Amino acid sequence: MEYPSISYHFNSAEANTQRMPPTQSFNPLARVIETEPSLAVWLRRHQLETALTRIVRAHLPRLVAGQVRVTDVRGRQLELTVPSGALATTVRQQIPELLTALASHSREFNAILVRVQPLAAFMIASAPPPRRPPPATAPLQTLTRSLPDCPLKDAVSRLMKRK
Repeated sequence: MEYPSISYHFNSAEANTQRMPPTQSFNPLARVIETEPSLAVWLRRHQLETALTRIVRAHLPRLVAGQVRVTDVRGRQLELTVPSGALATTVRQQIPELLTALASHSREFNAILVRVQPLAAFMIASAPPPRRPPPATAPLQTLTRSLPDCPLKDAVSRLMKRK
């Protein structure tokens, strides 16, 4: 296979007239966020919410803890968000213990609000559907080959195609 030739003619006079802007010193994004006043406020809020989320999760049952997050701190009131009403009920039952645990970490709160945000459940990465391992498919393939043409053979064939 032959490829067409590509040629580029470089014009040195053109290169001299087009100057690149002076390079700016590299500034990491974290440094930009820390030094920009409006972004620094958001960074501090995020850090506070992350720290409080860790404390709260450490004092909740394991199955519940991973789905709870701190979403707001208003004065002495803490707001938690969960993806379902059942989890909200479980967390509400733990509020007295959470207030005590937060106080032991020098975080004094008068109240904890638990809000349900169902859309948060969709943001949690779902596990892919389970697949049959190859050794499990071998008997089905043998069965398909041994059956005469019948509805059962068609059904097993369709099952094999779905994997």
